[in-house]
Amino acid sequence: MKTLYLCGVGNGEGIRLALTVNRVCSRWARIVLLDDDPTKHGTVKMGLEVAGPISDLAKADPSCAEVVNLVTRTTDGRANVQLKIAQYGVPFTSLIHPDVDLFGTDVASDVTIYQNASIGAEASVGASSVVLIGAVVGHGSRIGQGCVIAPNAVINARVTLAECSYVGSNASILPA
Repeated sequence: MKTLYLCGVGNGEGIRLALTVNRVCSRWARIVLLDDDPTKHGTVKMGLEVAGPISDLAKADPSCAEVVNLVTRTTDGRANVQLKIAQYGVPFTSLIHPDVDLFGTDVASDVTIYQNASIGAEASVGASSVVLIGAVVGHGSRIGQGCVIAPNAVINARVTLAECSYVGSNASILPA
């Protein structure tokens, strides 16, 4: 079994999502938290210790490790952390809550989709995108790479979001 590295531990919901996914389908033997804020090192989040900075990925064996970027505060910050993580060669993986129905969708292999999110039929979610708790991506919508859809936001049917778009909490995006 592999080790999962979670980068950016300010997002407790992301840690909870990883623990939930692992509890349901036992994907990882270990989950390791990494964050570049030295004041967080050695602290415990949801029963897991923050082991060190993201540069600790240099010690990971890419053949038996996976990584998820939990940064969601801004799309620029998320993109910067994504680039930093990528330099270590550890493959990105998806975190998708087990109750999310993806039948008839096109979801990239490194997305994060939280509980109570809804992805409509024939919708697509681009690589490195995040759909947070309770967000809705309507049928036929196209979510670009690196987007963040905040809690309870609604992307109505057949809407296309450009790369690195951020849709705030409770916002609704309607087709033109």
